[in-house]
Amino acid sequence: MNFPRIVSRVEGGSERFFELDITKDLDWFEGHFPGFPVLPGVVQLHWAVQLSQENFGFETVPHEVMNLKFKSIIVPPLAIELTLVQTGPAHARFAYKGHGREYSQGKLVFSASSQ
Repeated sequence: MNFPRIVSRVEGGSERFFELDITKDLDWFEGHFPGFPVLPGVVQLHWAVQLSQENFGFETVPHEVMNLKFKSIIVPPLAIELTLVQTGPAHARFAYKGHGREYSQGKLVFSASSQ
Protein backbone atom coordinates (compact mmCIF):
# COMPACT_ATOMS: atom_id res chain seq x y z
CA MET A 1 0.00 0.00 0.00
CA ASN A 2 1.26 3.44 -0.83
CA PHE A 3 2.17 6.09 1.72
CA PRO A 4 1.16 9.72 1.30
CA ARG A 5 3.77 12.10 -0.07
CA ILE A 6 5.71 13.80 2.70
CA VAL A 7 5.76 17.47 1.65
CA SER A 8 8.01 18.57 4.50
CA ARG A 9 9.67 17.16 7.58
CA VAL A 10 11.06 18.98 10.60
CA GLU A 11 13.05 17.39 13.41
CA GLY A 12 13.67 18.95 16.79
CA GLY A 13 14.90 16.89 19.73
CA SER A 14 12.24 14.34 20.56
CA GLU A 15 9.70 15.86 18.13
CA ARG A 16 9.03 15.21 14.47
CA PHE A 17 6.63 17.17 12.25
CA PHE A 18 5.48 15.85 8.88
CA GLU A 19 3.29 17.61 6.37
CA LEU A 20 1.42 14.89 4.49
CA ASP A 21 -0.31 15.30 1.14
CA ILE A 22 -3.49 13.24 1.36
CA THR A 23 -4.75 12.57 -2.16
CA LYS A 24 -7.75 10.49 -3.22
CA ASP A 25 -5.58 8.14 -5.30
CA LEU A 26 -4.03 6.52 -2.20
CA ASP A 27 -4.84 2.80 -2.03
CA TRP A 28 -6.17 3.26 1.51
CA PHE A 29 -9.35 4.89 0.20
CA GLU A 30 -10.46 1.90 -1.91
CA GLY A 31 -13.90 0.88 -0.63
CA HIS A 32 -13.87 3.42 2.21
CA PHE A 33 -16.30 4.79 1.00
CA PRO A 34 -17.31 4.75 -2.69
CA GLY A 35 -18.12 8.29 -3.79
CA PHE A 36 -17.05 9.77 -0.43
CA PRO A 37 -13.46 8.78 0.44
CA VAL A 38 -12.63 8.90 4.15
CA LEU A 39 -9.22 7.99 5.58
CA PRO A 40 -9.79 5.06 7.96
CA GLY A 41 -8.72 5.57 11.57
CA VAL A 42 -6.72 2.35 11.50
CA VAL A 43 -4.64 3.82 8.65
CA GLN A 44 -3.92 6.96 10.67
CA LEU A 45 -2.75 4.71 13.50
CA HIS A 46 -0.66 2.60 11.09
CA TRP A 47 1.13 5.68 9.69
CA ALA A 48 1.86 6.99 13.20
CA VAL A 49 3.29 3.61 14.22
CA GLN A 50 5.38 3.28 11.06
CA LEU A 51 6.88 6.76 11.30
CA SER A 52 7.49 6.34 15.06
CA GLN A 53 9.41 3.14 14.38
CA GLU A 54 11.47 4.78 11.63
CA ASN A 55 12.20 7.97 13.56
CA PHE A 56 12.61 6.79 17.13
CA GLY A 57 14.09 3.33 16.56
CA PHE A 58 11.20 1.32 18.02
CA GLU A 59 11.71 -2.26 16.83
CA THR A 60 8.33 -3.71 17.80
CA VAL A 61 4.71 -2.87 17.23
CA PRO A 62 2.95 -1.10 20.07
CA HIS A 63 1.45 -3.39 22.66
CA GLU A 64 -0.97 -0.67 23.75
CA VAL A 65 -2.61 2.41 22.28
CA MET A 66 -3.84 4.91 24.86
CA ASN A 67 -6.06 7.99 24.71
CA LEU A 68 -6.96 7.32 21.08
CA LYS A 69 -9.40 9.94 19.80
CA PHE A 70 -10.78 10.54 16.33
CA LYS A 71 -12.18 14.07 16.24
CA SER A 72 -12.75 14.90 12.55
CA ILE A 73 -12.80 12.88 9.37
CA ILE A 74 -9.98 13.23 6.85
CA VAL A 75 -11.33 13.66 3.31
CA PRO A 76 -8.96 14.15 0.36
CA PRO A 77 -7.49 16.24 -1.06
CA LEU A 78 -5.97 17.63 2.10
CA ALA A 79 -2.59 18.62 3.50
CA ILE A 80 -2.29 17.69 7.18
CA GLU A 81 0.44 17.75 9.79
CA LEU A 82 1.41 14.66 11.73
CA THR A 83 3.26 15.46 14.95
CA LEU A 84 5.19 12.70 16.73
CA VAL A 85 6.75 13.20 20.15
CA GLN A 86 8.88 10.57 21.87
CA THR A 87 7.77 10.83 25.50
CA GLY A 88 9.91 8.01 26.91
CA PRO A 89 12.17 5.15 25.87
CA ALA A 90 9.15 3.12 24.68
CA HIS A 91 6.43 5.76 24.30
CA ALA A 92 5.33 8.22 21.63
CA ARG A 93 2.40 10.59 21.19
CA PHE A 94 0.92 11.42 17.81
CA ALA A 95 -1.53 14.02 16.53
CA TYR A 96 -2.94 14.80 13.10
CA LYS A 97 -3.90 18.47 12.65
CA GLY A 98 -4.42 21.03 9.95
CA HIS A 99 -6.54 23.92 8.78
CA GLY A 100 -7.55 24.77 12.34
CA ARG A 101 -8.78 21.24 13.04
CA GLU A 102 -7.64 18.33 15.14
CA TYR A 103 -8.24 15.07 13.31
CA SER A 104 -6.91 12.41 15.66
CA GLN A 105 -4.46 11.78 18.47
CA GLY A 106 -3.18 9.05 20.73
CA LYS A 107 -0.28 7.57 22.65
CA LEU A 108 1.69 4.53 21.48
CA VAL A 109 3.24 2.22 24.07
CA PHE A 110 5.95 0.00 22.61
CA SER A 111 7.52 -2.85 24.56
CA ALA A 112 10.54 -2.06 26.72
CA SER A 113 12.71 -4.10 24.33
CA SER A 114 12.18 -1.42 21.65
CA GLN A 115 14.59 0.93 23.42
